[in-house]
Amino acid sequence: MLATDWPAYDASLPKDMVRAAYAISGLFELEPLVGTTINKALGLDRDAARAASPLLWTPPAGATLDAVVGGAESAEYHRQSRTIADVWGRAGVATRFGTVPDANHFTAIAPLADPGSAMVARLKQLTQI
Repeated sequence: MLATDWPAYDASLPKDMVRAAYAISGLFELEPLVGTTINKALGLDRDAARAASPLLWTPPAGATLDAVVGGAESAEYHRQSRTIADVWGRAGVATRFGTVPDANHFTAIAPLADPGSAMVARLKQLTQI
């Protein structure tokens, strides 16, 4: 949503309709999935995977992206979150990479249940951007 060209869908929409995003355990490069069994359900070829990969999209100017991953998640989740933060950061997006200590892919969202957590505090900050 952050990198969507909103006026392409409706000319009356502002280009920066979504100015900030908080990605938890995101996949930003889908091509590595093409050769896996999960691709049976996805049905992606290499070109479709590239087209659907936010890492390869034009980074949204003036936007903010936090990429957060569970500390116990696979190296691939860490690589992808770090990479999008680095690549989009070099392109001018305000980025942060972070980890949720000891969390896995399913428990990385647990801090959302605690209104006093750092995750919730950051989300509140992002709504002000």
